[in-house]
Amino acid sequence: MIPLIKIIFLCSVTIFVSTEFATAQSETIDSLHSELVDEADLLDSDTSTVFALLNLAEEYRNTNLDSTYKYAFLALKISEELNFVRGISTSQQHIGRVYFNRGEYDKVYELAREAFSLIGDTGYKTERASLNQLMGLFYAAQGSYEIGLNYFFKANELFEKLGDEEGAFQNLNNIGVSYIRLEDYDKALEIFMELDSLNTLNAQTIAIHVNLGFIYYELDDYEKAELNIKRVLNFEGDNFDRRGLGLSYFKMGEIHRWKKEYDSALAFFQRSIEIFDELENNIEKVQSLNGIAITYLEQSEFQQALEFAHLAFEISTESNTLPERSTSAKTLFEIYKTIGEPEKSLEYHILFKSFSDSLHNNEVSKAVGRLEAEHENEKFESELILQQQTKNLETTQQLTNRNFLLIIAFSLLIITVVIAFFLYKNSLVRKKANTLLQEKNVEIEQQAAKLQEMNEIKTHLFSIISHDLRGPLSSLYGFITLNEMDALSKDQIQRLLPELSEKFNSTSNLLNNLLNWAKSQLEGYKVIPEKFELKEIAKQTLKLLSHKVENKNLYVTIDLDDVVHVYADKNMMELVLLNLLSNAIKFTPNKGAIHLTASEKENSVKLCIQDSGVGISEKKLQMLFNKTNFYSTEGTNDEKGTGLGLILCKDFVRQNKGIFSAESEVDKGSKFCFTLPKAESD
Repeated sequence: MIPLIKIIFLCSVTIFVSTEFATAQSETIDSLHSELVDEADLLDSDTSTVFALLNLAEEYRNTNLDSTYKYAFLALKISEELNFVRGISTSQQHIGRVYFNRGEYDKVYELAREAFSLIGDTGYKTERASLNQLMGLFYAAQGSYEIGLNYFFKANELFEKLGDEEGAFQNLNNIGVSYIRLEDYDKALEIFMELDSLNTLNAQTIAIHVNLGFIYYELDDYEKAELNIKRVLNFEGDNFDRRGLGLSYFKMGEIHRWKKEYDSALAFFQRSIEIFDELENNIEKVQSLNGIAITYLEQSEFQQALEFAHLAFEISTESNTLPERSTSAKTLFEIYKTIGEPEKSLEYHILFKSFSDSLHNNEVSKAVGRLEAEHENEKFESELILQQQTKNLETTQQLTNRNFLLIIAFSLLIITVVIAFFLYKNSLVRKKANTLLQEKNVEIEQQAAKLQEMNEIKTHLFSIISHDLRGPLSSLYGFITLNEMDALSKDQIQRLLPELSEKFNSTSNLLNNLLNWAKSQLEGYKVIPEKFELKEIAKQTLKLLSHKVENKNLYVTIDLDDVVHVYADKNMMELVLLNLLSNAIKFTPNKGAIHLTASEKENSVKLCIQDSGVGISEKKLQMLFNKTNFYSTEGTNDEKGTGLGLILCKDFVRQNKGIFSAESEVDKGSKFCFTLPKAESD
């Protein structure tokens, strides 16, 4: 069975929640409508009209997103006319919830940030709790579950202080969903079982059973998964989140497909698609379209399978969402593989692998992504603090002016003294505020510069990964695929094997440099110094490269004293020597010479590697050590490189308290030297 993308039901932020069924909801809506005047006259209304509109928006929340948006937008316009902060913030939350249910996540983020800027970081606890929850939903929808959890925990603290049980329930639901997405199913199950024990089934608690169904499905307990999803589908009433209903039909389709009850599975998938059509949410239709395609595939109805799989791939491509594109490509790969079309199967398998690689970036990408998110979060919070300080300063100024006017009534002499005192005090406050603002600006600029540098590093690393690392892997994949299809003769296999071997030797060196560079730059490489003999590791390294030396018929000498000992990290120095000797071999022509020499000083040892190679110009020599450029050229036998090795060598030498230097002359060769601390005598 082909696993589809996991879609989990996240509760959106709630301001007011009705727990009645459809009849009670209708009566409430009629009552609210009676409180409103003609919509043409609404903009002349007061705050009571704002609250009536917001209550209407809340009543339509689970049944008609267009009506929710309409009334929330009217409430927003009136609140802006009245400069009613609470009304503006609450209206933005309702609109943001509509965007969330439609999958327009970028708009959710912009609205939440705008509302945060409006209310500041003090007061408005109810609004701040809901906005933290909305911001958590945005990050969770983008896959940044740890950052989303931070916002949910902030919201939880505020809901508890407010005694808001309903808000705390929804927030705890979202915390549980985040643990599902982090694949911590035991912790998620614990949360939802607790919620289920504390709440009766109604329109607002239906999300518990949607998520329990998903958890049990992932734990392979299909009986309990079906039981919980049935509780959702059999709920008597329509005043609950339609998105949750659509996800429940999808998961029920998955369960029936697993049970090989294909007609039922197709019916459930189709009902899910109809609901997401009503919500104008094309992205979440893809999962059910793929489900239908796989159901037809398992029944050997290949034409129908292809029709729905291509529709899913087309929608996911238009939406440019990687998880859905990856799943759809994999579905097409499986279908074409089953019906015996190897070219089409290979085409979509390569697409699937490409999307999958993008979804599971290496640790360097994750670290850079975390740095970007943390920087954005810190910058946003700094802006809020500065805005609040500005507001406080304005309030202080207003109080000062009022006190000043009161003092005038008593005495001209007191007026003079008070004026002088408050002018001096105000100048200090302004000076302090300006100083703080300048410090924050400098800090933000430094963070921006650091982020820019990290982005440039990330860009170059991705370029290396996508070209130099993925290329040999794609070659191997193509070779294996052709071999499995019996498309290669034995002679062709024998001709291809040496080339593949050489590519993977090069790829191994690249991967080693890449991982060490990433660890050094993004996580920190712990230096463990020890006493060792330079000549020993030089011989070991040269032995590893002996086949390359023999291929070029090079003359290599090691002029190192047996008693030369250094105090440094042996593993790091082995990597430095491996890179420097590899470069010397790479850029030295056939029958050239390479010499290793060492000289001692009082407290250090200097090791040099000199070759008779092609040499490097002064301009290119400077480019070799640019951390954000990774400059590289081909060797004398067209050997490939990434430009990462020399940067790594220089960094490792620096971490071992040494100095790295290089000198070169075009057509005469190059000389790379570095110093290391001299080991103390026993």
